[in-house]
Amino acid sequence: MKTTVTVLFLLKRLDCNDGVSSYCETIIKGLAARGDKVVIVSGPVTEFYGSSTRRVSIRSSVIDWIVLDQISGKLPTPSAISKLLATIKQYEVDVISPQGLSMLPLASLLSRLCRRPVVANYHPSAVGDSLSRMETGMSKTKILMYRISINIFKPNKFIAISKDIFQFFHNQCGIDEKLLVHIGNGVDVEKFRPPSNMERESCRESLGIPSTKLTCVLIGRLNFVKGHDIAIDAIRLISESTPNLEIICLFGGDGDQSEDIQSYANENEKSRSKFKFLGFLPGDEALRNIYWATDIALLPSRFEGFGLVTAEAMSCGCVPIRTRSGGWQDQIIDGINGFLIPFNDPQALADRILDLSDPVRRAEMRQAAILYAQENLGKELMVQKTSNLYRSVANGSPQR
Repeated sequence: MKTTVTVLFLLKRLDCNDGVSSYCETIIKGLAARGDKVVIVSGPVTEFYGSSTRRVSIRSSVIDWIVLDQISGKLPTPSAISKLLATIKQYEVDVISPQGLSMLPLASLLSRLCRRPVVANYHPSAVGDSLSRMETGMSKTKILMYRISINIFKPNKFIAISKDIFQFFHNQCGIDEKLLVHIGNGVDVEKFRPPSNMERESCRESLGIPSTKLTCVLIGRLNFVKGHDIAIDAIRLISESTPNLEIICLFGGDGDQSEDIQSYANENEKSRSKFKFLGFLPGDEALRNIYWATDIALLPSRFEGFGLVTAEAMSCGCVPIRTRSGGWQDQIIDGINGFLIPFNDPQALADRILDLSDPVRRAEMRQAAILYAQENLGKELMVQKTSNLYRSVANGSPQR
């Protein structure tokens, strides 16, 4: 009976500034703390927008990280398969964990060749970079391809990082519930904690934000899929309807549409005073300090896998307002610990921000957000469930 396991993470590529890399960093560090080991074999690795620190962090927690460009194509080369089999043997890998459906066929092949079980993950990403495509959702053809792929290359277990993903694969793709395991994403609620009054004042002072100013924040890569335009339009609507309300919106992050979004926000002098772009935030402490200075966390995304920034913000005492993109069911009780808004609706977002301009209501929802995050969104629960699943599968029959 195995009490610890060695897991092989398979990734087609790893971009150190996205949600997949954030998940890998959190789960790998957590597994290491429990005595489990991880080996990564990935395709190309990128470090855009100052994210090299994450690569260093991940590398420090794995026993090896092998970059094989040959696995990033549709068909891995024989030499790549040979290298993977040698890696599995060298490190006595117990479980193969493809991070994404594109790696499932390769994981299935390795499983059959070396008789190891497979625990798969799915990390949804944006469906495109044009507004018209972002909202069309998953096509029937793509759903059918998912269904066929999962049934042909069936893993032993399939981790759904949100209730949305669980429901999607069960209801739309017809995947048996027994195959699916819901393990929601988590954050470090000890690091991402509510600030003291002194800490909050210090963080606001460092940003030049008066204590009287209502402060919103949108953390995420600068791409219109995150809904930056919706947030900008909402703040403008508030400025027109409630000119006496002191308000500012912070944007943390960098991305491929940075110039377009900043141009959209700063079209005139009046707009410039309402928006502040902070750029890439290097590390959790810098990110946490932004949350500490903030009242309301915005996520008007058109597409999300989980929306980890919402969980972080709630842990720090920000009241969240977000769309029903991936992860909302794991995070928001509408009107209690945050608000849900329709897609592409700046007026709805403006109305909810105005609701939270009432300090009494904001304080009540802030406490509810903190409590919910502490009880439901901690990384320890995610790591424990994931580790237990790997160990359970490793101790079962690898045959399917």
